[in-house]
Amino acid sequence: MSPYSRKSLGLPAGPVAGFTLIELLVSISIVSIILTVVVLNQSTYTDGAALTNLADEISSTISQAQAYGIGVREVSTGSSEFNASYGVTMSLLGSGSNTAYIYFADLNGDKIYTGNWSCDTAECLSRVNITRGNVIADICVIKTSGSDQCNSAERADVSFARPSTEAQIKLFNNGGQPLNESNLKGIRIELKSPRGLTRSVTVYTTGQISTQ
Repeated sequence: MSPYSRKSLGLPAGPVAGFTLIELLVSISIVSIILTVVVLNQSTYTDGAALTNLADEISSTISQAQAYGIGVREVSTGSSEFNASYGVTMSLLGSGSNTAYIYFADLNGDKIYTGNWSCDTAECLSRVNITRGNVIADICVIKTSGSDQCNSAERADVSFARPSTEAQIKLFNNGGQPLNESNLKGIRIELKSPRGLTRSVTVYTTGQISTQ
């Protein structure tokens, strides 16, 4: 404490004292704790923001497929193909990836993506890779009655065909075989970050798309 601060407290002036080793260590510890809290909070915020952006991007891509599907749009310049449906496929199968999804044009009208995950086939318009360690964790089936069924569908193809705005949803099990789609209300795409945060994108058969 300086002589001035001692005087302001009504104490007799004494020699100027510096930090002791213990005081220095305590100060360093306090600063370290504060910095650790700040870094962790910033990391959590960044993690959550990246996951939210991913959910918004997937939702936007599905909305774009819906807009293109009900409109009259040429698949590619000079292709003279205006009747294709458009959609998005996500697959947790070995032939797919939990860190990517594919935006496709349904050229043969079978309501699914016909092609490989390398996106080197005619139906693949683009493969979108998921970054920052985020993944597609699950594809949950929403029924018109009863609870949602998670861990049952390993692949979901969502497409839209003119003139309807409704979503055409095709599901596949862990063996790659079609799932029974009776009483299907929609699907919920579960997303997870490296820190365990979750977001989801829900697509209903009515064509409604929402993020949570």
